[in-house]
Amino acid sequence: MDYLLVILSTVAVIFGGKAFWDWRKNRTPQLDLEELEEERATYLQENFDKAMADFKYLEQARAEISDRELAAQLTRMQRVAKKLLAHLEKNPDRIPLAYKFIDYYQDRAVKIVRQYQELEETELSTDRVRDLKSRMKMTLSALDDAYADQFEHVLNDQIISADAELKVMEQQLDAEGIKRKTIDIGEIDEYGNVRIDTDLLNQPLGGIERRNIPLPTRRRRHYEDDDEIQTFPEEERPEIIQRKLIQSALAIFLGSLGAHKFYQGKTWQGVLYLLFFWTTLPTWIGFAEGIRYLFMPVEDFYEQYMKKEKDKRNGRNRRRD
Repeated sequence: MDYLLVILSTVAVIFGGKAFWDWRKNRTPQLDLEELEEERATYLQENFDKAMADFKYLEQARAEISDRELAAQLTRMQRVAKKLLAHLEKNPDRIPLAYKFIDYYQDRAVKIVRQYQELEETELSTDRVRDLKSRMKMTLSALDDAYADQFEHVLNDQIISADAELKVMEQQLDAEGIKRKTIDIGEIDEYGNVRIDTDLLNQPLGGIERRNIPLPTRRRRHYEDDDEIQTFPEEERPEIIQRKLIQSALAIFLGSLGAHKFYQGKTWQGVLYLLFFWTTLPTWIGFAEGIRYLFMPVEDFYEQYMKKEKDKRNGRNRRRD
């Protein structure tokens, strides 16, 4: 009887976890519009709902399209769109500023991708069809800048405000005779970060006592580093799925011993699971992690658990060479 209850509980958690994951993935965020008039609140919510519906369609298409080049382009577009939509969710009053993104750029992207998918289903390979598909991909590739420009347009007042405050600070420093020193920037390393001249880090800036504030690393724009944002090679999909299933099974059935952490190479976390396995807490945590691995999209699993390892391995190989 106890075994039956365990089995039924496991099945319930698995299906419940999948249902929760699907709900979380497909839900449309509700904006905080309580302080606005009903007509304006309805207008903002409808526009945001349309933007989210188009975004979700492109997300689904990105996972289904077999063309690796087009999938990589959609990944670039979706990352900018996701950040823009997250900003609009927090600042619904700025939704009208993104009208061109909502009603034109993303709307046209949906239509082009849908037409591309329909052409793919016909399996035609004539010169005219190949030329049309090539033009579709070229058109979509131009949307990187269009999305970014729209995001900048939405943030325009915030950028102007920050620029004004910075100018006031610069004028104040100049008036007090405090010189602003430019920090030399080095080359971009294999991880996409900019090296900073370490000889300058221990020097005070313009007579101001140096504080232990971490200096931000500059990164290239999202569309300039194809290796950083490109989706995983399609030929590696079986290997990724296999690792995803193994990691999920280890977490579900041997999570109390930290097997999935050792499998990931996170030895110290695995040791912690072993030390506290008698509390049954690692068992439940491992079970929850296993369910999450199991229902996680392949692209997200690769980005979170395999891409960093691959980048580190490539970096070590470059240093050896």
